Amino acid sequence: MQPLTSIAFLLGVVAYTASGTLFFVDLARREGAALAAKWAPTLLMFGTAAHGAHLVLASFVTGVCPVASLPFALSLSALMTNGVYLLMRRRAAVGAMGVVVAPLALMFMVGAQFVQQSEVSPEVPKTLLAFHVTANLLGLGLYLLAGVAGGFYLLQERRLKHKRRALSGGRLPALDLLDVTEHRLLLAGFPLLTFGVVTGAIFMHSIGHMPVVALLRVALAYLAWMLVAGVLVLRAVAGWRGRKTAYGTLAGVVCVLLVIAAYVFQAGGHA
Repeated sequence: MQPLTSIAFLLGVVAYTASGTLFFVDLARREGAALAAKWAPTLLMFGTAAHGAHLVLASFVTGVCPVASLPFALSLSALMTNGVYLLMRRRAAVGAMGVVVAPLALMFMVGAQFVQQSEVSPEVPKTLLAFHVTANLLGLGLYLLAGVAGGFYLLQERRLKHKRRALSGGRLPALDLLDVTEHRLLLAGFPLLTFGVVTGAIFMHSIGHMPVVALLRVALAYLAWMLVAGVLVLRAVAGWRGRKTAYGTLAGVVCVLLVIAAYVFQAGGHA
């Protein structure tokens, strides 16, 4: 089964790399852009399937449950992001976001191979842990996509403000669509992130003493959650739109990425 695991991994890496390249070619309107527009999402879908197969096979080979493993969880977060993006692009003209989604998936998939397995505290209830990780992974996928939409909003707004020709002749999504997409992704992800914060607090109470790195990680996670809440509240109460919400969302995404970095580089302690 190990050879099949390696084959699935390599197929995923190749498909993600090719997909990201074709998304860029399509966005930049290079030669062969029509062909790139056709095959970029197809290859991303194939890469996602190969990625999922690799996770399943690797789980059987190592005997580790994916939601109880940090490397598997990091890889799963890319799958969640891909799945949401592929579903979302069928309903809205946000295909250009694939130029960021595909490289992110590649980075998480490959990066997970260099992360060591962390020990899970025996005081943590396994069932609750499974729900905690699943909610966080899906919430993370939605939040990352919201950040991508916010980044595209700022890019498109800047180009229009300086009266530059729209990138790729208008291939970037419209500002209103990006703003609405970002808001809907935050609305969908916020309950999941809230569940993750609440269950995380339960784990903290169960574990007791935590190392400094873990405490910093928790503080960043709470900060990210508060930024999402703040963006949603200010949009509803103060009418925040566009640039302000995009900056708030991107700030939260930075916090989330720092949380992931703290998980990866944490030398010891509880996972």
